[in-house]
Amino acid sequence: MSTVRVLDANINRAAEGMRVLEDIARFMLENQKLCGQIKNCRHNLREQAPPIFTRDTLGDVGTHLSTNQENTRESVCDIALAASNRCAEALRVVEEFLKLDNTPNSIESIRYKMYDLSAEVIRSLGSTKQQQWKLCFILTAGNCVLPWEKTLIEVLQSGCDCVQVREKHKSTKALVEHVIDVKKIADIHNVPTIINDRVDVALATGAAGVHLGKSDMSVKRARTILGSQYIIGSTVHNAPEASETIAMGADYIGVGAMFDSSTKPCVEIGGTKLLKEVVGYNHLAIGGITTENVNELYNIGCKGIAVSSALTKSQTPGETAETLLHREAQPA
Repeated sequence: MSTVRVLDANINRAAEGMRVLEDIARFMLENQKLCGQIKNCRHNLREQAPPIFTRDTLGDVGTHLSTNQENTRESVCDIALAASNRCAEALRVVEEFLKLDNTPNSIESIRYKMYDLSAEVIRSLGSTKQQQWKLCFILTAGNCVLPWEKTLIEVLQSGCDCVQVREKHKSTKALVEHVIDVKKIADIHNVPTIINDRVDVALATGAAGVHLGKSDMSVKRARTILGSQYIIGSTVHNAPEASETIAMGADYIGVGAMFDSSTKPCVEIGGTKLLKEVVGYNHLAIGGITTENVNELYNIGCKGIAVSSALTKSQTPGETAETLLHREAQPA
């Protein structure tokens, strides 16, 4: 009877964890396939359950035991992690106790399947620090007509709320040192620093996150390395790429190119048509954005822009940033 009570308690515990993950997949991620896979695991598990009359809640000496961690959740990711751990631990107990009777069961396969499904839920939730920025300054120090420090400070003072360090030709050592210098300035203004391409440099410098292009590490692999404490962005060039990138765990997408760009002259122009298709995601429109054309983007619902040349080539980068951030009212 004691063995049956152990099985009953842990099957319920595992099923509860699965249900939490299932509802996150259903209502928050709106991922029908993922939700259905977790639901199937939960139903398969329930087939292993002993009769309900074995339960003895009043006589269970562990019902009032708890820890401080059980009463604290700071994000949906914390909830998903707790549910995942609860599920994995309980399934292991069930698997071990069913071995006593040499009972054929599918618990091992369910346990391994839930490892993968739990990881997909957590990865899809993305960073606990994700946000929608208004203006991301893509900083390449050598492109600045003013000292890069002066350019950065003026831009930040004018309302820029994110800086992305984009340096393609620095050695790793030089890049790490440069990022630390950039971050010192950005931190004073409480603005996050994102690193272009380099997951290792983001980790080494304590940057807020990383932005990945199509030739870089995949978002999925980067999320596995960085966990939920780092922001991950990725560039997309069409709507299917956008939904796939978000599903892999990206917190925002760089959408472009909007216009012809001197920084990346060979990039396909997606234009405002592409932007209209992805405005529901956290996004930064990118590519050829200037003070003259930025309101074309705002007028179709753009929430944030990423700008390089318009700021680095400006003799008055602070004023340029203010103009870029100014949303003119649409004509009636």
